[in-house]
Amino acid sequence: MTENQKDPLTEEVVDETNENNEQPQTEEAVEEEVQVDELTEAKTALSEMEDRYLRLQAELANMRKRNQKEKEDAAKYRSQSLATELLPVIDNLERALAIDVTDEQGKNLKKGLEMVMDSFKVALDNEGIKVIDPLNQPFDPNFHQAIQTTPVEEGQEADTVVNVFQKGYSLNERILRPAMVIVAQ
Repeated sequence: MTENQKDPLTEEVVDETNENNEQPQTEEAVEEEVQVDELTEAKTALSEMEDRYLRLQAELANMRKRNQKEKEDAAKYRSQSLATELLPVIDNLERALAIDVTDEQGKNLKKGLEMVMDSFKVALDNEGIKVIDPLNQPFDPNFHQAIQTTPVEEGQEADTVVNVFQKGYSLNERILRPAMVIVAQ
């Protein structure tokens, strides 16, 4: 073959690469492209792990707050079940104290019951238990249980508690037992 004659096979190969305007990739270019892909994947994975880490941190903080609140509530209302059990005892003591006595022995017994009742009142007060005694107060269904209604008499307002059958009790603003009342209508 002479210089003027061209090899058709070589010419075709040269033409194909020039048509696509691509240069053949070297090993370094391929390796660099792989490294860029790996770096992108690593950054994506890191971003996902950071997000997961932050979510777990937030969840852990929420669990701590929830546990702290549960502990505070447990401490605040720890005497609720005991108080609920003692309320009938207090009611019975109040009924016993309401009895009139005439002899000396009865008066001494009543004095002893008053001392027991005073001790109960101090203990309840120390635990944050308050009496709900709404006589002549407006009726509030959140704190009172109406067991009967009576017609409004002169000098009374409607929806006013006119008689208390049983005192109510609350523990730190939580109702242990509503007061049983008669309401003027």
